[in-house]
Amino acid sequence: MEKYRYEFVVPNDMMDIHLEFSVGQPNSGFNKHYHDWIEIVYLINGDLEVSVNDSIRSLAKNEFIVVNPMTIHSTWCRNGNTAILLQIPVSFLERFMPEIREYVIDIDMNSEDPRVRTKLGNIRNTLQNLWVAYQFEAEGYIFRCYSLILELIYILVHSFSRRVPNKELRKNQRNLERIQNIIDYVREHYTEQISIRDIASEVGLNEIYFSRFFKENMGLTFLEYVNTVRLEKIYVDLLNTNRSIKDIQETHGFYNDKVFRRMFREIYGCAPHEARSKKLD
Repeated sequence: MEKYRYEFVVPNDMMDIHLEFSVGQPNSGFNKHYHDWIEIVYLINGDLEVSVNDSIRSLAKNEFIVVNPMTIHSTWCRNGNTAILLQIPVSFLERFMPEIREYVIDIDMNSEDPRVRTKLGNIRNTLQNLWVAYQFEAEGYIFRCYSLILELIYILVHSFSRRVPNKELRKNQRNLERIQNIIDYVREHYTEQISIRDIASEVGLNEIYFSRFFKENMGLTFLEYVNTVRLEKIYVDLLNTNRSIKDIQETHGFYNDKVFRRMFREIYGCAPHEARSKKLD
């Protein structure tokens, strides 16, 4: 599972963007991370749950989501899926619109406005055409891909963006830096019993404000986050070692057996011993 950190996205050959046809396996995903790329996921079939900051959205067939740059997000697939993944670096867009960082994309997917519905349909069609052009590599396909990407960005910026005041931009940057410090601390100390007092002191916040700040930015409580980090480590050891489940569990600092088994089933869709059995199969 993906480590909670800044993600370095690798562009496709001959292009400045990252485009792929993604096949998600059951009970798989990418945990909390961020990058300086606009990310668009178009679900062809299956299921996909996307968490962006403090909100969670479940995508259905032919739906898509746009994730703004430097935004903490994660994905989770329970039953498998296929999707188109498009990631566009902000540095590429700045060539055409130097102030692009001052804008955020904000789409009301539930809008009943026929003009909005038409534009959402145009975005879907553009993503589908982009994948076809990239997949078949007809003569001059690079030009076709770039034209479709710029058309897509035009629709998003023209119809679904808002300009963010400088004060809010600075605040967002400070919050992201603080979240990164928290993530780094947890990664180093997750096997220990970290209290709210410990971590709040580490980042210079009082305990009440810290709890609210973390939940607003990460979409889960601090304890849930710490336990999720522990579960990542446990899951890897469970599938790749012969050690007992109890030993693995306690090695990674998870001592509450009832909470461990409940969270494991919620995330991976089965009991720990069942996950190990499926790996052996």
